[in-house]
Amino acid sequence: MEHIYRKTVSSYLDSSILRHQLRRLNEHQSLKGSHAHSRSTLEIPIFWFIHGDPLLVDKHYQAKALSDMVIVVRSEESSWESNLQCNGESLLWDLRRPIKAALAATSEHLAGLLPLHLVYSQAHEMAIEDWIWSVGCNPLSITSPGWHISRFQSDTIARSYIITSLEESIQLVNSAVRILTKQHTSDQTYKLFRSQERELVNKYNYVVSLWRRIASVTGELRYVDAMRLLYTLEDASNGFFHYVNETKALLHPINCTNERRVQVEFDMTTIPAFLIVLGILWLVLRPRRAKPKIN
Repeated sequence: MEHIYRKTVSSYLDSSILRHQLRRLNEHQSLKGSHAHSRSTLEIPIFWFIHGDPLLVDKHYQAKALSDMVIVVRSEESSWESNLQCNGESLLWDLRRPIKAALAATSEHLAGLLPLHLVYSQAHEMAIEDWIWSVGCNPLSITSPGWHISRFQSDTIARSYIITSLEESIQLVNSAVRILTKQHTSDQTYKLFRSQERELVNKYNYVVSLWRRIASVTGELRYVDAMRLLYTLEDASNGFFHYVNETKALLHPINCTNERRVQVEFDMTTIPAFLIVLGILWLVLRPRRAKPKIN
C-alpha cells in the first residue's frame, strides 16, 4: 500500500495566545454581557474572525471551545482540503460557512460534548480515536456534512445539566449543614434554636424531596420535565442556605456574650486568713502618736 505525503502550508491562530490577548483587551471588564451573572440566561462569548486567505485555529480546526469563550474563523476558500480522509479521499471543508464547527465547539463549551470519534479506552485509561462511531448528520460527526443536533445529543446535554445542578445543590446543602454543626448550643441559645428548628427541617426536607423527584423523573427519561425542576431546586437550596445563615446571625450575639461571675469559696481556712490580713493592715495603717517637739 502506497503512502503519499504532501507538504502543505496553512495559516492558523493559536487559541491560547489569542485568548490571552482578548482577556488583556478586556482586563477591567468582563468578556460577557450584562446578563453574565443571571442564572436564567447563559451568555457565551463567541469571537468570529474573518480573513481572506485560508485560516484555521490550532492548525486543524475551524472553531475551538475554550473554558470561557468560543473562537471561530471564517475564510473565503470554498473547498479546502483538510487533514482528514474518508475512503482514501480528502475531506473538503467550506471555510466560508463554519456553522457546523461553531455548533460543535459551542456544544462542547455548554455541555462537554466531544466529537463522536473520541471514545474512552478502559485498557489505556485515556481517550482514543474510534472512527466507527463517527456517524450521523450532526455537528459532532466530522465525516458528515450535517449540522443539526440529534435527539440523543440533546438528551446528553440535558443529563449534563441535571447532574451539574444536583451536584451544586448537594454541595450547597452540605456547606449549610457544616455551618450548623459548628454552632455551640447553650442554655441561652436553646430556646432560640428551637424556634428556628421547624423551618430549617421543612426547608431541608423540601430540598431532599426535589432531589428524589428529579432522580425519579430522569430515570424515566423525561429530561424536559426534570429540567423544569432545576430552577425550583436552585431556589430551594439557596433558601435553605440563607436561612441557616440567618439562624447563625441570631445565635452569634448570644454566643459572644459571656457572663462573668466572681465565685468565692468559703471553707475553714478562709476566716483565719481574713483575720490575719486585717491584722497586718491594722499594724501598717494604724494612726501613730504625735511626738512632742522639744526645743
